[in-house]
Amino acid sequence: MKKSIKLLSILIFLQLITKIVLSEPFVVLEYSDDNGIISFDQIKNPFLNDQKFSKQYKVKKNETLSDIILKNYGVKNFNKDVLTLSIVHYNKHAFVRKNPNFLFADKILYLPSIEEIKNLIIKRKPNEKVYSKDEKHIYFFGG
Repeated sequence: MKKSIKLLSILIFLQLITKIVLSEPFVVLEYSDDNGIISFDQIKNPFLNDQKFSKQYKVKKNETLSDIILKNYGVKNFNKDVLTLSIVHYNKHAFVRKNPNFLFADKILYLPSIEEIKNLIIKRKPNEKVYSKDEKHIYFFGG
């Protein structure tokens, strides 16, 4: 009888442990190096194909800066907040008091290249040489 109670308690314990262990969420992080795989978005996005590509864009009536970013830069590959601040920086004339939520219609916006945005963030001088090795590092800040 004692053996059967022990066996039953062990089975109940194992059942509880498996429920606890199997119910824990987990996150899989994937970092892929430049392995030659090109997504469909990358093929049709000139900002991704050429880091020096920039263009002019005429703002239409009732169009927001988010709409413009979505049409020109895409969603997946860029940080929207960084793009917003960069576009406002290069086009102060097109916004009311540099506010990205108040955009004038019929203004011509300069959409900066990826290289210009990087230089704006990192504060590089225009003639400073950029090494491709620098772009392959991942930095972690915090605990």
